Amino acid sequence: MKLALDDLLEQVSYNKEKDTLIHLGDITAKAPLPGSLSVLSFMSEYNITGVRGNHDQMVIEWRAWLNWANRLEDGAGSRWLSDLEKKWEEGNVRGELEDSSYTEEWVATQMRAGRKHHKWWSRIPKGWKLFSDHYRIARLMSESDYRYLLSLPLVLHVPSEHAFFVHAGLLPYDPKLSITSKRQPLAHLPKLHSASLGSSVPALRNAQELAILDDVKQNNNPWVVLNIRNLRKDHTVSRKTNKGEAWADVWNQTVSRCVGFERGAQKGENTLPCHPSTVIYGHAASRGLDIHRWAVGLDTGCVYGRRLTALVLGAQHSHRSTDFRNAYRDYHDDEEGDINSIESTPQAVPFGDNRQARLVSVRCHRPKV
Repeated sequence: MKLALDDLLEQVSYNKEKDTLIHLGDITAKAPLPGSLSVLSFMSEYNITGVRGNHDQMVIEWRAWLNWANRLEDGAGSRWLSDLEKKWEEGNVRGELEDSSYTEEWVATQMRAGRKHHKWWSRIPKGWKLFSDHYRIARLMSESDYRYLLSLPLVLHVPSEHAFFVHAGLLPYDPKLSITSKRQPLAHLPKLHSASLGSSVPALRNAQELAILDDVKQNNNPWVVLNIRNLRKDHTVSRKTNKGEAWADVWNQTVSRCVGFERGAQKGENTLPCHPSTVIYGHAASRGLDIHRWAVGLDTGCVYGRRLTALVLGAQHSHRSTDFRNAYRDYHDDEEGDINSIESTPQAVPFGDNRQARLVSVRCHRPKV
């Protein structure tokens, strides 16, 4: 993973003194342990701007649990974990326990054999997997790496670009209400709380974009912004790609109805009193490069040996109105997909109101785990 990241940064001529690098989360786990720790160390050392991913969240939770468990009963929790880890290392001499299924079987055996330690096993939250990638990264990462992960926001709003950076996704409205409801942020002009802001379009746009984050309750749910892939027909969120409609389709269709504040919603027309904004996201490797006019999915499955992709923004200039929606075919598998079905990466896509962005990608090698 780190080699692919280095290749990509070289391809885009990244200059840490001049350029702003933004990652979309999941910079840990799902790769060999040294690679995960190396990527995390790079991001932490240079305090790279980014957002938290669902796997990063699991690492954070394990680290918090470890800090708590190690302090239990004057260090008895720490001694129990140390003894257990020593047994795991002895059982992993040939590397067999690197396979998650073998690890789970080994842990289950230890739980049955160590009933006298039931009180310790019972303190591991249900569903958490001891000695998983998340646990081991949490155990080995430095304190500064931990603080860096904790500092990552769930959503990054960039008003100057009218853009949101998020790991999994956002919804443009609350699907449990009518899109034209007065409670929907895109259905009415936003209220500005400071008279000094005036009623300029930039101020109104910024207020409306913040309202998408604040007033759409699903966007206030950490699980949603870390895991969403689809919106089901019953208006609930799903992390599966085979249930309902892709949230990015919902976003693109909705903000494409924006016609500005002056014209607003016209009676009898399918319009909304808003300006469109763009979401840049990762998480959905099964969809590959997922390009819409107002949503850009960049997870091209590097961890599965496919590609690592960057969206590069430079100086403002007019864009071509080429449609790159189907630049990559959808995959049938929930995550991995078929590397042979990848088409060539488009070189440029429209971005924002009147800009163009470049897409740059490098090939990755599937890690041996």
